[in-house]
Amino acid sequence: MEENIENVPAGENQPVEERPAEEKPAEPPAEIGEEKVEPLDEARGREEGKPEPAPEPVAGERKWYVLQTMTGQEERAKQAIEQTIEAENLSGRVFQVLVPLEETVEIKGGKRVEKVRKMFPGYVFVEMILDEETWYLIRQTAGVARFIGTKVRPTPVSDKEMQRVLKQLGKEEKLEVFFEKGESVRVISGPFRGYTGTVDEINAEKGKLKVLINIFGRDTPVEVNFEHAQKIV
Repeated sequence: MEENIENVPAGENQPVEERPAEEKPAEPPAEIGEEKVEPLDEARGREEGKPEPAPEPVAGERKWYVLQTMTGQEERAKQAIEQTIEAENLSGRVFQVLVPLEETVEIKGGKRVEKVRKMFPGYVFVEMILDEETWYLIRQTAGVARFIGTKVRPTPVSDKEMQRVLKQLGKEEKLEVFFEKGESVRVISGPFRGYTGTVDEINAEKGKLKVLINIFGRDTPVEVNFEHAQKIV
């Protein structure tokens, strides 16, 4: 059974060769889950002095695949894969190694706090041509737990799903909205500084609020930037 990047239930982690007992690969997030599969027979491959049979490749086809790593070790695994590509002369078959990141902005105390976070903690994306050599060498790279896929074959990410990921990487920073309609806020900057009011509308794309402020006994709608408003606790 093939795995899907978007909607597959989380499964149990598989053993990783030469990994300390206390270290475990990251649990698959909702976006990149997996079906439960039987572990590959790595022990037999080691005893015979050769790797287990590689999955049947799609000859010459350039696709994106997902590798599981330990959470927090994505960048280290990425660097190790890039070293493998250079050392084994795989640049003609392994093209990109990607740890998807996104920029977010939180509004705390009226101040913008910019953050960069991983979109898929515990996972690295690799664009490559799958064949016996690339599959084996990348999988054996330090920091890589395994390819996401079926029992004996990595499953490529569909073009549609990968385009969605790449599109997200090209978007402008996203604002994390901490305001709710109907709650009370204080304007801390601009011409209405010092006024308090109630949030009437939230425009996350533009980072603006419409706040109803009582002016001369009437509720007057005023547009305020997120960073110019502060929740009243």
